[in-house]
This record gives sequence, C-alpha cells and structure tokens, in this order.
Amino acid sequence: MAFAPHPWLNDRWPLWAAKVLRFLSKLIRTKTFGLEQFENTPNFAAAHWHGDELALTPRFGHLALTILVSHSKDGESMTRAAQYLGYQVKRGSSSRGGAAGLIALIKAVRDGRSVVLAVDGPRGPRGVCKPGIVRLAQKTGVPLFPVGVASSKKWTFEKAWNKAFIPLPFSRLVVLVGKPLTIPASSSEKELEQNCRAVEEALRQAHDEAQQKLEAWA
Repeated sequence: MAFAPHPWLNDRWPLWAAKVLRFLSKLIRTKTFGLEQFENTPNFAAAHWHGDELALTPRFGHLALTILVSHSKDGESMTRAAQYLGYQVKRGSSSRGGAAGLIALIKAVRDGRSVVLAVDGPRGPRGVCKPGIVRLAQKTGVPLFPVGVASSKKWTFEKAWNKAFIPLPFSRLVVLVGKPLTIPASSSEKELEQNCRAVEEALRQAHDEAQQKLEAWA
C-alpha cells in the first residue's frame, strides 16, 4: 500500500523547510563582503550559480528581492518557502514558460524592484550562463552583480545535477558580492554571447575571491 501524506503535511512542509533553513543559517559563522553595494543601489540584478541557493537564500530575504520559480509541481512549494523567507516570486523558467518568466522579471525591475537569478538553469550545464539575465540587464539598464560563496564544511547533494549544498552547522561561510557589470543595450547575437561569457568570468572571480577570504579567515 502506498503511503499518502496527510494534506495538512503537504500544505505545511514548505513552511517548515524554510524555518529549518533559517534556523540552520543561524548556526553558521558567516562573513559577507560587498553587500553594501546592494543597499546603495536603487534596483539591480544579481546573478549566482545553481547549487549555491541553499547557502544564499537565508542571507538576502531582508532585501525583498524578486526571484523566478518554475511552473512545476515542486515550484508551488518552493514559492511558499521563498515567500516565507522574504522574497517576492514570479513564476516561469528559462525553458518552459521562459519568455513569460523573463518578461515578469523585467516588469519587476521597471517597477523598481531588484531581482536575483540562478543563471545556469534550470537544467544546466553547470557554470554556463544562459542569456536570460543578460537580456534583462540589456532591457532595463540595471547593474548586474555576481555573487560568489565558499563554505568550510558542507553537505553536497551529489546526485543532483547542480550539486546543491547546505553549509553544515558551525562551519564558516563567505558570501561575496562582486563588482557590478554594465550590459550595453545591444541585440546582436555575438554581443549576447560575449556578455554571457563575461557573466561567467565575473562569477568565477566572485567564487575565487570568496574562497580566498575563507582561507584567510581560517
């Protein structure tokens, strides 16, 4: 006989998952660098790699950033958890419903909100920037900040394509907001590709700097 979870549990597990994530984040020694750039910029776009979100999500909820969540069944649960942590949510992805999702984020920026996006999803490959974040920056003119992270001890979901990880309690975590990129308002495919590579390089540098600061902290 298959186990059928009680509807009460189905409705509430995203809330409990978000609470656990927030609680665990309080047990981690964290240093953040460059966050003042967010606080001093009226609205912006922030970029990170898939896999870093469980470490980053509890850190930026107070900024009420807008994120993009897929239309999948799991997306509904993710939406409730993200909203509990302080995020605004737009539905869509870079594949199914991608155009609508990008348009929703562009509208959010034009309404004065800031957005954050995992730029190599939703299915990878890891570390390859998709054009959505570049098109958003082109059409809105907002600065694009790369966000890097490094953790001293972590649990990695090895079977997940994005190798998502959770920093372990009492570990050290460095979150680094890099210098912003300015994406020119251009529509040529060549320049779009060049800008995607620039985003990738900026994210690599942000992660390298985060790792260096973590090692210096030891």
